[in-house]
Amino acid sequence: MFMQQLKGSLALWTFIFIPTVAGLDNDGRSVWGKESSSSFVNETQMFLQDTFPKKFFWGVGTSAFQVEGAQRKDGRGPSIWEEFTRSELRAGSRTDDSSDSYIFWQKDLAALEFLGVSSYHFSISWPRLFPTGTVTAVNEKGLQYYNSLLDALVQRHIEPVVTLYHWDLPWILYERYGGWKNESLIGVFDDYATFCFQAFGDRVKYWITIHNPYLVAWHGYGTGIHAPGEKEESAVPLVGHNLIKVQYREISLSQI
Repeated sequence: MFMQQLKGSLALWTFIFIPTVAGLDNDGRSVWGKESSSSFVNETQMFLQDTFPKKFFWGVGTSAFQVEGAQRKDGRGPSIWEEFTRSELRAGSRTDDSSDSYIFWQKDLAALEFLGVSSYHFSISWPRLFPTGTVTAVNEKGLQYYNSLLDALVQRHIEPVVTLYHWDLPWILYERYGGWKNESLIGVFDDYATFCFQAFGDRVKYWITIHNPYLVAWHGYGTGIHAPGEKEESAVPLVGHNLIKVQYREISLSQI
C-alpha cells in the first residue's frame, strides 16, 4: 500500500528556509527597476504579493556526510568521500565527526521544533545502511538510526523528505565497479532503493533519487574536484546517462 502513496512523490524539490523575512512590501521593485530591461518577463509576471499556502513546506535540509559524523561507529562502511577528503583536505582537517548528528539527533530535532519548520530534508547514508554496498547484509544499527529519526519526525509533525543518494557511494562499490561509469551499478542501486521504500515508505511520502546528478557526473568524473576525484571528461556523458537511467527506474518503481 505504501508504494501507492509514493506515486508522483519522486520529483525535484526546492527548499527555502528564511528564519526572518526583512524589508517592506514592494522593496523588491527598486531592484527590479535597475535590471528590468534585461528580463524577458514584465513586472506583473515577476511580483506576486500574496500569502503562502497552508501546506507550503518551510524546512531545512542536510546531507548524511555533512552532518552525521560517526564514520567509524556502529558498523558504517567507508564512502568515496572519506577516501577523497583524506588527500584533498588541508593538513589537520578531517570529516570523521562533522556535527555528529548520528549521536545528537535528538538535540537536532529539538532545534527543528524551536525553528518551527514543517519539513526536514535529509539523506540516507548508503554505506551506513549497507557497509558492503549490497542489500545482502543490512547494518541493523544504521537501520535503527533511520527508523528512530523518522519516528521522531512524524511524532513532531515534521514532514520527512528523503534523498536516497547524496554522493556518498560506498567505497567498496567504487572499487568493484569503478563508480557510476559502470552500468552494473544501476541494478545495485535498484536493490538499495527498493529496500528503503519498503523499510521507510510508511513514513516517507516524498523521495528524491539523486542530489544534483550534474555535479556527480561533471565534478566527480570530469573536473575531479568532487569525489571520487577522476579527471576524465570523456566519462562524463556515460556517468550522466547511467544516473538518468537510475532516476527513471526509481520513478517507475515508485509507481508500482
